[in-house]
Amino acid sequence: MIDYPQVALDFMNRDHAEFIALHEKLLDLLHKQAPDTEVDTTLNEFVEHTRRHFKEEERHMQEAEFPPFPVHKMEHDRVLEDMQNRIAQWNQDRDAAALRNYLEKAVIGWFVQHVGMMDFVTARYIAGKNPKN
Repeated sequence: MIDYPQVALDFMNRDHAEFIALHEKLLDLLHKQAPDTEVDTTLNEFVEHTRRHFKEEERHMQEAEFPPFPVHKMEHDRVLEDMQNRIAQWNQDRDAAALRNYLEKAVIGWFVQHVGMMDFVTARYIAGKNPKN
């Protein structure tokens, strides 16, 4: 089980839980040596979930006029680009060990740090500006 903090906004906590569930599903598929088509489908779900989550989070940051929005958005853009590059590499070489290593180390390391720092502060700021979120 991945240990990460809850933040002050319910939608972010739900999205983070879904991110972890998709991450675990991907690792399970790779561990079971599932057909590449199943991995492809779940990878696409994972990236699309991440993209939707980032867009919603960015919308809330803009509405709240969150001062470090550009820095947080830049981090989202960097992560999405890295995900797209890793998926392109997977599509080219079908190296399950490399994909598993990326998911187990880079993705989860980034996620825990991002939620614990950027998202934690962002959610607290937005919740303080607009308590109905």
